[in-house]
Order: sequence, then C-alpha cells, then structure tokens
Amino acid sequence: MNRFIIFMFVVVTYFGLNVAFDMFPCPKNKVLIRNELGPGLVLQYHCHSRDHNLDVANLQFNEYKEIAFGDKLGKRTRWSCILKHGLYMRYYSEFIAYMMANVRRCGAIRNWIARKDGIYLIRNVNPPAVFRYTWNKTK
Repeated sequence: MNRFIIFMFVVVTYFGLNVAFDMFPCPKNKVLIRNELGPGLVLQYHCHSRDHNLDVANLQFNEYKEIAFGDKLGKRTRWSCILKHGLYMRYYSEFIAYMMANVRRCGAIRNWIARKDGIYLIRNVNPPAVFRYTWNKTK
C-alpha cells in the first residue's frame, strides 16, 4: 500500500510539473553552427539530441545553421554535434553544443564558430569568441 502511494505521488508530481513547466513559455534556446573556415571551404555538420537527429549537411563559407528548441523537464536537454572539414572531411571535432542547466534556460544562445585553427564559442551573444576545441585528424 505504501509503495503504491509513493508511486502515485511520483507520477502526479512528474506530470504536474511538466504541465506547470509548459504553462510558462519562454523564448526558444538556440545552437548556431557557423562556417568561418575561409572562402571555398565547406563545413559538414551533424547534430542530434535525444528527440531529434538532424541530417548530415554542409555549410559554405559564412553560412550558418540555427537549431531552435526548448528545455524539457525530466529529460535533460542536450545537443551534440560533429563538425568536419578538409579533403575527404579528414578534420573533425565532436562536442556537446548545449546542455540544460539545473533550471530551465530561456533564450540561451550557443554560437559555435568553425575556423581553421579550431572551434570557438560565443555564449548568449557576448563576444569575444572563446577557443574551445581543436580539430582531430583521421588517419
């Protein structure tokens, strides 16, 4: 009997919090992937979360891809990306592009910039870009 009551309390709390969470909408969070490798250089990207898997696609120099989403209660929102460039896409970097905090974020922006020397991040439109990852090379 006590286990059933605890189980029902957990279920009601979980669903009740999800409904309350959705009652107060906020601006979507965004992950931006930008190609600043140089003229004529293509950036390939593939990003995914638990709920979404974007197709592998390419960005030309100075193009960008915007991914908009909301944080979800109960499932910690996380977007992972792999970026590639170069002859036969031999240079690559795989990283977590966005991870939900302990509280819901509203309007958070993660601007990832691919340059020849590595990958840079601008958080919430606050320059300057900070160097985050180097390129790995396939053999």
